[in-house]
Amino acid sequence: MQQARKLPRSNRLTSLPQPVRQPAVYPQPGSGLRKFKFIVILITCFALSLAVVGQYSSLVIYNYRLSGVRAEVAAMQEITRELEFEAARFGSISRIEHIAREELGMVEPGVDQVRVVTAGRRTVNRLGE
Repeated sequence: MQQARKLPRSNRLTSLPQPVRQPAVYPQPGSGLRKFKFIVILITCFALSLAVVGQYSSLVIYNYRLSGVRAEVAAMQEITRELEFEAARFGSISRIEHIAREELGMVEPGVDQVRVVTAGRRTVNRLGE
């Protein structure tokens, strides 16, 4: 063997270069648990963000509906005011009396034409007598 060492390099058998071996990388103990925790935290954050976005979108939808209903209520209140005014105008005594006299030709009854009739009483009340 000593002679093999003394021989010049050209006489040595040439062999193919050996691949360089990389040192084996072994996962640290507990790194799988860390990855699992990280994934669980990511999924939880994603679910919470979806919940927040869902709540916000439903809030926006309900605000649009509420503004529409408020507009309808305002329109109904205006119609109610107009109808109350019209009912008060049609129900006024002076207007009814004017229509009765002018359009229907009615006259006020005389004193002897009015009789008050009451139910359940034995006395007769007569107006004007």
